[in-house]
Amino acid sequence: MTRMRFKFALRDSLKHLSHLDMMRLFQRSFRRSGLPLAYSEGYNPHLRFNLAVPLPVNVTASEEYGEVFFSEPVTPEWFIAVLKKQLPDGLDLTGAYTVENDASLLPSLVRAVLYRAKLIASLGFKVIPGSYHTALESLMSREEIVALRARKKNKNAYVNVRPYIIEAFFKDQECNNQLELNLMLQAGSQGGVSPFFVIEQLEKELDDNSLQKAYWDLSREKIFFKNGQ
Repeated sequence: MTRMRFKFALRDSLKHLSHLDMMRLFQRSFRRSGLPLAYSEGYNPHLRFNLAVPLPVNVTASEEYGEVFFSEPVTPEWFIAVLKKQLPDGLDLTGAYTVENDASLLPSLVRAVLYRAKLIASLGFKVIPGSYHTALESLMSREEIVALRARKKNKNAYVNVRPYIIEAFFKDQECNNQLELNLMLQAGSQGGVSPFFVIEQLEKELDDNSLQKAYWDLSREKIFFKNGQ
């Protein structure tokens, strides 16, 4: 048996796919590839495959990870060459490597993710960096940032997600009427927070005179794992 981990990037043309759609896309591509796929045992066998952490809808990605098991030996070179032919435009396979079969499952290793959010002003309007810098300082100084979370049996709970915001800062230089926000957020089985929720809270910190006609363009740049990689 071979356990393959792989890296991929997701461009604008596919950023509207949900996590479930992304899983189905890969599963269909694997089956079309003719690679010797491995399945779980039992009455309802399923493909032994997973992605590291769900990617939010409307977010592109530079370096995502997944893993898949094969019933026979497969080299990274063969895997890349065969699978690339089955993937649609907008999804780029950028690397692959094998790991031990008894290694921890990939999702259990995820600890944090890095997002880049570009604030882009609409035509005729200008981004005012000072207002956003002040709003971010105010947001990060709070001890609590409360989010409503759904729970089982139709019960909801309020959770303080401030500890999940590891780091947040604006890139120093302004370029082409844009402002770039970098968000290092906790993710994985330890709990996490959506970048869209953080941006929503940031905009609430702006006073009425600072609200601007602009939109956010989000990209996930990195995934950080338990071993620090």
